[in-house]
Amino acid sequence: MTLASEMGQRLFLTGATGFIGAHVLRAAIAAGHEVDALTRSKGNAEALEARGAKSITGDLSYREGAWREAVRKADAVIHLAQPQTFGRRVTTERARQYCLHRLDMDRALFKAIDPAKTRRIVYVAGTSYYGDCGPEICDETAVPHPRGWGPYLAPAIESLPEYVARGLPIVAAFPGWVYGAGSWFAQYVLEPLRDGRPVYGLRGPARYTSPVHVEDCARAILHLTGHGEIGSRYFIVDDLPVPGERLAEIAAKALGVRGRGRKLPFVMLRLLSGHVIADSLAYENRLSNHRLKSTGFSFAFPSCEQGVPNAVQQWLINQLDRNR
Repeated sequence: MTLASEMGQRLFLTGATGFIGAHVLRAAIAAGHEVDALTRSKGNAEALEARGAKSITGDLSYREGAWREAVRKADAVIHLAQPQTFGRRVTTERARQYCLHRLDMDRALFKAIDPAKTRRIVYVAGTSYYGDCGPEICDETAVPHPRGWGPYLAPAIESLPEYVARGLPIVAAFPGWVYGAGSWFAQYVLEPLRDGRPVYGLRGPARYTSPVHVEDCARAILHLTGHGEIGSRYFIVDDLPVPGERLAEIAAKALGVRGRGRKLPFVMLRLLSGHVIADSLAYENRLSNHRLKSTGFSFAFPSCEQGVPNAVQQWLINQLDRNR
């Protein structure tokens, strides 16, 4: 019997107030699960409670706290928390600190988990770990060539088999470019299109990427708490990869504006956004979702042609709500 076939599993969710985490929480509550949601900020606790979660204020960087008791009671753990990075220029030194901090957070969480109680740990990583896969669509068995954030994710990802060997029931999830009504997609695509500013890209031939709508990503992560094979990796991506600029093109059409792209040489893009972000745009990343779909998961938005207009519509609704 899988966890997904059981009603009301108890989840411990880290990163519950993040872009993906907020959608995972919503999906879990809608499915009837009990969620202990970890947040670093007391200010976020009330919002989590209002969404139906039991909020726990704490930080995985600290070895003690109420979060340790909660995680020992969990049927499943979803680990999305990571050192804070979004919204600032990412320097190489900052990325190195991210790497060390992430390893420390993982160690603290895994040490607190009781494998006799917890039946799945869904560890959310990132496809930048696989890096440049070339022109062919590849699956989870591909040899990684980390790019962008990938080199700074690699030590944490490559330590997972050791934890599995110790008896921890880890399933690794690798979302692609997760787009939606917030986060990077709003900041770097939707807001510039609305304001008549250019959407920046990298000069040269089109580079393909593997996107996924945030709602599908959240549902897939939750799905893996019941259907993921322990020790396995799963790409969470659309049915087909697309050129990176395709998302902006579809968004411009959905907004009813004439999009203005501006492609920069790598050196200029690096000065604008930092080496890590620039490098994330400089490689091919064509990935298959076959393994995920073989577990019975189905996408609400299997392509960005379906998903981006939905994200734009939700973003416009959010903008109206904020202006009222």
